[in-house]
Amino acid sequence: MKQILSGFVLPVMAVIIALSAKTANATTVQDLVRMKGQDSVFLQGLGIVVGLSGTGDSSKDSWVAAKPYAMLLENLGDPVNSLDQLKKADAFALVYVSMEVPGYGAVDGDQIDVQVETVFNATSLEGGRLVFSPLRLPAPHAANPPIMAFARGAIVLEGTDLTSGRVRDGGQMIRDIKTNPVANGRVELVLKDEYAGYPMAARLADIVNNTFEFSGIDRLAAAENAKSVHVLVPTADRSDPAPFIAALLNTPVDPTLIEVGARIVINERTGTILVTEDVEIGPVAVSHDGLTVTSISPEYELLGLTPEQPVQGAWVGLDVRKDTPPGQSMHLNALLEALRGFNVPVKDQIEIIYELQRSGALHAEIISE
Repeated sequence: MKQILSGFVLPVMAVIIALSAKTANATTVQDLVRMKGQDSVFLQGLGIVVGLSGTGDSSKDSWVAAKPYAMLLENLGDPVNSLDQLKKADAFALVYVSMEVPGYGAVDGDQIDVQVETVFNATSLEGGRLVFSPLRLPAPHAANPPIMAFARGAIVLEGTDLTSGRVRDGGQMIRDIKTNPVANGRVELVLKDEYAGYPMAARLADIVNNTFEFSGIDRLAAAENAKSVHVLVPTADRSDPAPFIAALLNTPVDPTLIEVGARIVINERTGTILVTEDVEIGPVAVSHDGLTVTSISPEYELLGLTPEQPVQGAWVGLDVRKDTPPGQSMHLNALLEALRGFNVPVKDQIEIIYELQRSGALHAEIISE
């Protein structure tokens, strides 16, 4: 149902209330997109971790690591006469410090986690503490980019990697980083990768146009390409676009209208395989460790056997869709279920999927994470 808006703030606010009450548990536009102009910002810098118990940088092997430590001691009022004095020092480590400012921005005083990683030959950051470190925007061509934040605090190790860690709320902003998604009177909705494609971009534009209507504007939204949908901000709302943007992002989307192509998402690190319901493979026979799984009814010659030799247990036939003629395409999940039934390792299942893609038998896009 279209919302007829006059362009004033008050009607838009009413739309926000109506939509939020109506779609508390529904999918909305903001679940499918991000807004261009509201992207994460990364700050970086070099820092020194102190308090290490014999696991820091070995200065005798890298004087570059000792120099910043000598400068720190000088700033603290305890200068060293020569870097040779630090030859046996191993209680500090030079680290790369990074901080991700979220897409909605940050203001002076906000505290954000920072990540630290060793730069030289320190073997562990356990028990260490990051000394005050300035963080700047990555600006390789700028002579002296402004300091945006400072980082400090105790290192918390995560996982088994002893050479990287996190400082909880260790970064503090000293300058504002504000984002503005409105450019040239419009906002750009960028479809998340899992939804990107011309069918969904066109569908999203239609959903927005069917929801909002402004006098004098025929089409508020238009699909620019397979990932981007541009939406005009009504002239009356451009000085204060927040209510309109909130109503736009809260626009409900019927999940049955979400169009994505056949896809397989593979995470080899975690051993996860996600398959959409429309992933099909052509007639195929897969052999693994003496087992043949096939959607083609095999003749005895397939396995090099004679009619006198039984084939039960040597091959497994797949007949997943009763309404699918023999030799036609079948769903990938049927193959994966058969492989799991014979305890085929996940890494081998993943390799089989890639082999199917290379052979042309797989009718889907593979997304590797």
